[in-house]
Amino acid sequence: MWLIDAHTLKLEEVWDENVKEYAILSHRWEDGEVSFQQMQNPGVASSLTNFAKIQNSCEHAVSDGYNYVWVDTCCINKESSAELSEAINSMYRWYKASAVCYVFLSDVHANALNEIVEQQIKSSVWFNRGWTLQELLAPEHVVFYNQQWEFLGTKQTLSKLLTLRTDIDDDILNGEDREDLSRRSIAQRMSWASKRVTTRPEDTAYCLLGIFDVNMPMLYGEREKAFLRLQEEIIKRSDDHSIFSWPIHRNSQPGLLADSPAAFENCQHIETMTSRKGRSPYSLTNRGLSIKLMATQFSTDTYIVRLDCFDGLLSADDGSTNEFHLGMFLRRLDEDDQYARVKQDGKTFVQLRASAWDHEVTNPLGFARSRPAKQIEINVQQRITVLNTNSYKDRINGFRIATPELLERSSSGKDRYRVSAPNWSPQDRIMSMKLGTFGTVGFLDISQQDRKIKVIKLGFDFEYNPVCFIAASGAKSYLLDRNGQFNLGLNSQVAHWTEEKQAQLPGIHQQIPLNTTPFDTMAWSEVWNGVAIELEQPSGLWALKGDRVKGLNIQIIDVATVRIERGEFQDKVVWDVFLDNVKNSIIRKFFKENDLAVHNRDEVNEAREAEDQDREARLEDQRFEDRQSKPVDALSTPSLTPKSTYDLGRTFAEMGAVGRVAMARQEIAREQAIKEHRALIPFALKADSQLPQIEERV
Repeated sequence: MWLIDAHTLKLEEVWDENVKEYAILSHRWEDGEVSFQQMQNPGVASSLTNFAKIQNSCEHAVSDGYNYVWVDTCCINKESSAELSEAINSMYRWYKASAVCYVFLSDVHANALNEIVEQQIKSSVWFNRGWTLQELLAPEHVVFYNQQWEFLGTKQTLSKLLTLRTDIDDDILNGEDREDLSRRSIAQRMSWASKRVTTRPEDTAYCLLGIFDVNMPMLYGEREKAFLRLQEEIIKRSDDHSIFSWPIHRNSQPGLLADSPAAFENCQHIETMTSRKGRSPYSLTNRGLSIKLMATQFSTDTYIVRLDCFDGLLSADDGSTNEFHLGMFLRRLDEDDQYARVKQDGKTFVQLRASAWDHEVTNPLGFARSRPAKQIEINVQQRITVLNTNSYKDRINGFRIATPELLERSSSGKDRYRVSAPNWSPQDRIMSMKLGTFGTVGFLDISQQDRKIKVIKLGFDFEYNPVCFIAASGAKSYLLDRNGQFNLGLNSQVAHWTEEKQAQLPGIHQQIPLNTTPFDTMAWSEVWNGVAIELEQPSGLWALKGDRVKGLNIQIIDVATVRIERGEFQDKVVWDVFLDNVKNSIIRKFFKENDLAVHNRDEVNEAREAEDQDREARLEDQRFEDRQSKPVDALSTPSLTPKSTYDLGRTFAEMGAVGRVAMARQEIAREQAIKEHRALIPFALKADSQLPQIEERV
């Protein structure tokens, strides 16, 4: 560290700022500043325009009893990158260690006796410079002078004016908080620098090192990346979530870290939570900033994640501040672990009570359920790829019925369908739910139409996977009550069942944890080769869950093909629902022969079951004889012995109607594959599982 001898104006090197008392100068750099090299030659230095302020600083220091002065223009050898880096990393400490700081306001002409002095002080460009922020905060004693070096006041006497001009409260300027700035949130400290500028973009970050008590090497040429590096260094030392509390102003800001301090302009009232209980560590990885946060659903693909900070200005008149948290909108991208910040109705944040992430009670669709909330691990990149640009398109929180035939009318013009949803637009064929609600979006009742499908229920699980329930005649009562009204809750019907009856259901009505939607603990229909199998209980119901990106494409044998895929409506993303009728003569014939066994298993007659088993056994014997009589080629299956054929038929018969339905469905799927390839694809009995399999044939 170099100091100016206030008596001789010569530079003197010291190795510790605490060795000698010194005054320090704060000013705005202008043309004609004296450099370190020029200060070595008094003749050259004294000829420069701004040598006068160095000289005046020394005179005031001597008058105040100090023998040394530090001035940033001439006390740093900027030709040495090592010395420059050391000075920038140490500057806050040097200002804090000074005995007094002289603030020279070169653009203030009035003196303390002039009534316009306050307005001139507030208008001074000294308050706009980035470096002068730490020069105001760090020293304990600060004295202000005008252009003529006339006394204007001290930091204490001008504190009200300084607070109005800088948004820095008096406790920071003069109180105990000055000694430990970490008592103030990161967002607050950033807001103090939000309206300040520097000549070089890198200095926007470098001038804040001491305010956040971090160190980092100087890399002039990195431009705006310097501020990102500053934030990275800050989060290595602090878990203060307020560093993420800046509002985004454009769609090209998906990351959690700001581009400059200007992003924090309106964050002077953001306070961090005093309790750190349950707060997870976070870090920067090659997947972006990785952090675990409590999240609750808001809209399709969009969550509100809880930050452990709050806006004190919003909370002041409404209960204890510790009851509130800032909620940040995050949208999940196509990559499951990637998220991006988005705006909702022009807002980046919403302030909610803590209970919003602690099972806050809501009443969507008329039934009481707790808001699903759970901790999720997210990764947020500073930039997103071109493939994810659709992430910024608004979402419709629901579904569009893309098969208009489902909304048919009678010859008299009356609707032959019913829709139950918080919002239903017959013209646009869109059912949706309010933002912030969850689970079931709505029902479509087409039981008046001549279709095997009677009721369709649509919704989302916590991951925003599209969920669809298809009910045929036998399961209509599952989605409709005795009066034909919609069962709004999954457990509304089951709640009145006996324990024995509930125990028969294969997990579909498990007790639902409070941190999930009603769909997150479901037992879903099995899918074989794109064919969905109806649930065992209740019969005639298919519970289908799609993928949050790819949607759903499932065939329900002899009923319909269900497709749910992303579409657009008025430049908004919406899930389109297609139900295409299936015409498959082989399946229809099979169901016709086994109608009683398939659609009404509880009433299957034992005699009919025995007759079916005998018929199947005879059929297998006939198949065996046919195979024995045909020539064997390279693609045919190995011959089966009479005993294995008998075992195959017997096992097939013993499986009953349920097994035969499954076997038939598997046979149809494989027959379709054979037709596509125009070749025989034989298969035989699996030795390890002992399950029968049917030889495929064209």
